[in-house]
Amino acid sequence: MSMTRALARVYVARVLGGANDDKAWDMAEEALVRAASDWQTAHLWESYLKDTSLGFAVTGLTATLAASTVSAATAGVLDGVNVGVSVTISSGSATLAAGTTVLSYTRASDGTIATITLSNAFGGTTNTNATLTFSGDIPILEGVQDYNAPPDFATPYMARLTSSPEWDLTYIRPRLWNRMAVNQTTRGIVEAYTMFNAISPATQARGTKRLRVYRIPNADNVMQMAYYRAINETADPVDVPDEYLYKFLDYARGLLVMTKRAMDSPGDYLKLAGSGVQSAVTDDEEDSEDEDKRMISQMEQGNMNRPLWTNGAFNSEYGV
Repeated sequence: MSMTRALARVYVARVLGGANDDKAWDMAEEALVRAASDWQTAHLWESYLKDTSLGFAVTGLTATLAASTVSAATAGVLDGVNVGVSVTISSGSATLAAGTTVLSYTRASDGTIATITLSNAFGGTTNTNATLTFSGDIPILEGVQDYNAPPDFATPYMARLTSSPEWDLTYIRPRLWNRMAVNQTTRGIVEAYTMFNAISPATQARGTKRLRVYRIPNADNVMQMAYYRAINETADPVDVPDEYLYKFLDYARGLLVMTKRAMDSPGDYLKLAGSGVQSAVTDDEEDSEDEDKRMISQMEQGNMNRPLWTNGAFNSEYGV
């Protein structure tokens, strides 16, 4: 029962009697995009839950004969790539040896990944429209704390290490880790993860999101993550599950009607805009449902001078 974008525009526009009106279709398109944005922040939908195990493909890349460096065709398309992931070429005349991995990457001034360097050079012939497929599970590297989130990442669901040791990771906000860990430069087994980008995501193309693990890894491992993917606001067909399709379209219709009424009743539109701001605030505060709901210790409340634990030498002040 999926619906093409053209038919969705007609359905939404019909509420204003504009099923055959180009201007009404344009307004319906705006309503569909706005509805998808609201849909994203309103709820964590099970239908968009996935994990990193299958990896992802990037199309439209140039695979140059005898070269091992690949440039992003457009800003952001390589932002989900991590050092150590395996790479295969799935279309085009260029070839790539089995077992090829990503050795390194460089970033542009806005923080997006500009180029990646592979462990092997391309064979065959140069292909200007190649598709590269990257494995998805994130290689945790000794001494490396920050990693790139998958390209369609929206919100984390859960994460775990899949090599020795194998265990679930706890989601924790950076400020809580800061309160609990005395020496944050000491390496150890990864225990927790969070969403953190040293460059504000809002300054980057496509709002690039990154992950940070705690502690700094003292050995290599692999992290598999389950997460809610971002809704594709301009997808064709419309990126909404069949069981919710008409509920979504009727919501878009409501937005279109509100927009049309704004000329006669701006107060109603201001209420709609205000509710949108509040939903954005709520979404930003609800970082992840993987964050433990638990009792806050006296230490975390600032009522004690002794840390929960230490990862450094004996401290006579704290007695640990």
